Amino acid sequence: MPALLPLALLLAPPPISPQSQAETPAMREAASVAESTAAAPNGWLTHAEQTAFRQTGRYDEAVAFYRRLAAASRHARLAPIGETAEGRPLFALIVSRDRAFTPEAARKTGKPVVLLQNGIHAGENGGKDAAMMLLRDVLVTRRHAAWLDHIILISIPVFNADGHEHVSPFNRINENGPAEMGFRVTANRLNLNRDYLKADTPEMRAWLKLYTAWLPDFLIDNHVTDGSDNQYDVTISVHTEQDIAPEIGAWAKRRYVPELERRMAALGHVMGWYMGFSRAGFAIPVQSYSPRYSTGYAAAQNRAALLVETHSLKSFRTRVWSHYDIMRVTLDIIAAAPKDLRQASLAADRAAEALQPGAKVFLEGIPSSGSEPYTLRLLEAERYTGAASGGPVARYTARPLNQQVRIVRTLAEKLALPAPAGYIVPREWREVIALLHAHGVKTEPLPKPLEAQFETWRFENVQFATRPFEGRFQVVSFTAKPVREPRWLAPSSVWVPAAQRAGKVAMHILEPEAPDSALRWGFFLPIFEQKEYFSDYLFEPYATAMLDSDPALKAEFEKALAANPDLAKAPRARLEWLYRRSPYYESGKDAYPVVKAMAKPF
Repeated sequence: MPALLPLALLLAPPPISPQSQAETPAMREAASVAESTAAAPNGWLTHAEQTAFRQTGRYDEAVAFYRRLAAASRHARLAPIGETAEGRPLFALIVSRDRAFTPEAARKTGKPVVLLQNGIHAGENGGKDAAMMLLRDVLVTRRHAAWLDHIILISIPVFNADGHEHVSPFNRINENGPAEMGFRVTANRLNLNRDYLKADTPEMRAWLKLYTAWLPDFLIDNHVTDGSDNQYDVTISVHTEQDIAPEIGAWAKRRYVPELERRMAALGHVMGWYMGFSRAGFAIPVQSYSPRYSTGYAAAQNRAALLVETHSLKSFRTRVWSHYDIMRVTLDIIAAAPKDLRQASLAADRAAEALQPGAKVFLEGIPSSGSEPYTLRLLEAERYTGAASGGPVARYTARPLNQQVRIVRTLAEKLALPAPAGYIVPREWREVIALLHAHGVKTEPLPKPLEAQFETWRFENVQFATRPFEGRFQVVSFTAKPVREPRWLAPSSVWVPAAQRAGKVAMHILEPEAPDSALRWGFFLPIFEQKEYFSDYLFEPYATAMLDSDPALKAEFEKALAANPDLAKAPRARLEWLYRRSPYYESGKDAYPVVKAMAKPF
């Protein structure tokens, strides 16, 4: 039985108080939040507002608030989108001046669609409460109703509803309020912000159905970050480089980001880039994400997205202010020129549909060698020796420390591959076919059996993870050897054309070397298992005959023995080496089931 906590700790209001409590006058004033609260009619305050931002409400309260929003305006509809692992219903509020409450109706309006996503990490609070206030200011007080002349809004109250309801005052030691909060992961202990491409959770399958139907032109994903105490109340990540369609990247880089920076600074926010880590003396990379994450997934779908990371050590009210303003400013920017974003999305889709075999598709990048000057807005820290750790510990002060560094915002190519005409996934790999369909990838069944020579891969030097990650044992490294070999494919295997709107998502799933491929996530683990073996006494005479009849094989064998003394003195290993080169070795071992073609083969 675990020891009971001391009474002083049980009574102390968690989480542990921030060290600096460094906030500017603008943060403490939180003008837009104060204005929104003051404008709210009787009975329309959120739980957070009613408790002076000491608490956040429960999931049912958020859903009830959204129901009231939908009831208050003919321009809003609350739609169920699925269920969580524990059976909680998930919802999305659709807000449209034209009452365009279906994707088809929305497309006819020509307006861009913006998706507000809250609570993917349910202990990271602020976005949920800010979104309720923002929607109230659209539909009830109508202070921002003009957005609806130009934009269709969708808002998910809480994405990770099960995690949201696993409430405790001890869930996040690094977060400065509210008094109690939800948990980071789902009831199955899976992190939704690692699940976009593999889609193992019912929550993500529900989200994908919404996303691929509506294809929102812009996604705002609201988070809270922890780490070093610093001046920033909000940091961001936006894809602008080769990992997103050039039409979208250009809009984000030239139109959106500069205006966002200017307006947020004018409102008193200390906003910066969400940074990676760097070795001493090297430029700091701005974060860019693969499709397992929200913004990387949107980029793979030819859509823009904003990752919002407010800082956990700012007060809860300050974080709500940061979320409110960054959503408000983003919607202002899009509403000022809505056709620019919508046309960029459509142009990106047309380019994907016109993709030619052989055209290079960028699937993964690394920070480039180019850098630019940047001011890191930190806080001065003192060092003391911790009684518990026995080592140096930082104690942050409220004194600003501006540090001149260099950052990298551009990418160099790590993996860019020529597009095929398409891929064929054998019908027996139904889980992979279902995954493609969940992502909106179009496929066509083979009308009859197909036997031909195809390009594919065989794998060598395969290494597996030694512990699970997000519920799966990953294939962490391998050598993918391109081969051309005969394959027989059953009818109802599926043809996956690369030239389609979601073709880049298909390549991310089916190209084995892509960072979040189905192979890396363990969808094809059986191909790495050997199913038949040999008996030494039966194979030895056959192996000897192989060597006697094939001088080239014998020379290769002797060379391998000379190069590897351990092989030379291990009888079973010697026979295994020869068995792998015999016709008895199973042809499907280490062979990728998916094939590709530079022209449609049927």
